[in-house]
Amino acid sequence: MYEVVLHVYDLTRGMARQMSPALLGRQIEGVWHTGVFVYEKEYFFGGGIQAIPPEYVVETYGSPVQVLRLGTTQVPHEAFMAFLQDVSPRFTAASYNLLTNNCNNFSNEVVNFLVGTSIPQHILDLPNEVLSTPMGAMFRPMIEQMQANMAVNVQSHCGGNPLPSFPAPSFLTAPSHVAARQPTAAAATVVPKSLDSYTRPLICGDPALHVDRILSHVSAVHSLSSEDLAAFQRLAAYAKATSPPSPLPDDDRSMWWPALLRLLRQTTSNNSHPFMALCLVRVVVLVAEVAPAATPPPPDAASVVALLVDHVDQPSAETFSSALRIVYLSLLATILATPSAAALLAPHALRFLPFVWSTWHRLPRSHPAAAVASAIVFNFAQTVDLALDWTVQFTVVGGVAETLDMYATSSVELSTHDQEAVERLVAALGRLLRQVPSARALAVEVGLVHVLTRLKPKVAATHGALTAQVLGLI
Repeated sequence: MYEVVLHVYDLTRGMARQMSPALLGRQIEGVWHTGVFVYEKEYFFGGGIQAIPPEYVVETYGSPVQVLRLGTTQVPHEAFMAFLQDVSPRFTAASYNLLTNNCNNFSNEVVNFLVGTSIPQHILDLPNEVLSTPMGAMFRPMIEQMQANMAVNVQSHCGGNPLPSFPAPSFLTAPSHVAARQPTAAAATVVPKSLDSYTRPLICGDPALHVDRILSHVSAVHSLSSEDLAAFQRLAAYAKATSPPSPLPDDDRSMWWPALLRLLRQTTSNNSHPFMALCLVRVVVLVAEVAPAATPPPPDAASVVALLVDHVDQPSAETFSSALRIVYLSLLATILATPSAAALLAPHALRFLPFVWSTWHRLPRSHPAAAVASAIVFNFAQTVDLALDWTVQFTVVGGVAETLDMYATSSVELSTHDQEAVERLVAALGRLLRQVPSARALAVEVGLVHVLTRLKPKVAATHGALTAQVLGLI
């Protein structure tokens, strides 16, 4: 768990309290700037979203006048980064507005995302209260300048550390001793020349895996036996090794899955956030099931997969936060990238695919979750024998048609994330049509000829050749 703390600063360092009665006709306690301290950094809005060690903020603006402890969050740092990516276009230097889009509005959104509460209302209301007076309106340029200078001043103390441009959830190679080579994030963005270039599924993961942090959190919150903990610790050491380590004991794999099943059942029974338990499942899948020599998974693995499907196949799944949705989608994508685990998930296609397609309806089209959802469709078309079930074919082809039509009819230029999602969906469709020629008639019936024709000019510079090739298959 991570503590969430609101730091409240007075940009005037006490001058507002002293001078406001004479200047404004009323007393105000300060001109507030706020930052949210979490994950060992202070996050605030000033010339864009900033992530700064709090001591540098103190060097410039003094100690906070208030430190409000708002609770703890179980949101993983990676999920928080995805959230910041989602909101970053709304918090830029150009979008700053003292009344409606200021540092305190940003802090309020962050706090709401992390712990489901708001920052004190008097902080949010202050700009309107001050500027509602005739004299207060005269101070607006000064207050805006003070806020705009904050990021510059703080960065000058610490060498400059604005929050970097946020990557979409990465689809990376696992460590070389863990898995056969998979496309890296860079390779995934290179424009292939033909459908034949798409030969491997995408693994949603990070070479570092953050496995120590995940295991530390899980062991602190959930009950793990000493034997299970030792088995997971060996897994962590194996996953982090930069050179091929000693093989894991054969018995460890038979211990991970029952332990994971108990963890997931605990989160269900006590209504706790499943973030870290899900992340640990992903580590086990990535390390144990992607490995070239992996043996068939034990029976409890099927129970874990079935429980995950239960989680996403319920009405409450439609109200998942964007972060929780990304965690589930990432896990499903990774499972489908591993033949042994994919065989356990494929029979549940008609239960988990609606959750995947709903991503485009529940979140903005350019949200990072769309890239992960499209990777699920891509991996599904790569690893599952779609010739076996016409209903599944219809679900995939119909879903691809509806989703690509959103991009084809968009009135705005497709973003990099949009292009990535489109590429994966078009490639998935192409793989399916090659694998199951009878599905081509279905593609015609759902209007994919018209969809791809409209889409082609929008992706001409990136995936035009691929789109034309798939169009030719229909």
